[in-house]
Amino acid sequence: MIPDRPQNDATRTRLHLVDGAPAWRPTRGDALVRYTSCGRPTTALLLLSGDFDAETVPCLREALDAVRTPQIELVLLDLAGVRFGDSALVHELTDARRRPQRHVLMGPLTGQVALLLDVTGTRHALDIALDDAP
Repeated sequence: MIPDRPQNDATRTRLHLVDGAPAWRPTRGDALVRYTSCGRPTTALLLLSGDFDAETVPCLREALDAVRTPQIELVLLDLAGVRFGDSALVHELTDARRRPQRHVLMGPLTGQVALLLDVTGTRHALDIALDDAP
């Protein structure tokens, strides 16, 4: 399910089951990416939570690699649970545009993540569908 790729101890990712579904967590840090079904066989929903920086963002990359299958046409990335992100998160989100599937970011975005996308000028470069409802 997850392709082999060389990793050092700082970027090692562990695959878990959370509520019976795959979840990726770095060895250190509190980032978590959970896969959940959205009822459409051609769509993958990834729920991100915690803090994403250079040491923790590999768990997002591993999750994106895992859903890179011929059956999946759309990947929804729910960022509502992301408390912190830095340039490593922005880099991974912009790199996702090069993958064969369409990637859509969902929210509502936390203030820090919204500011990050605005300051880096990537808000308009990414496909974002925000839900500002509480």
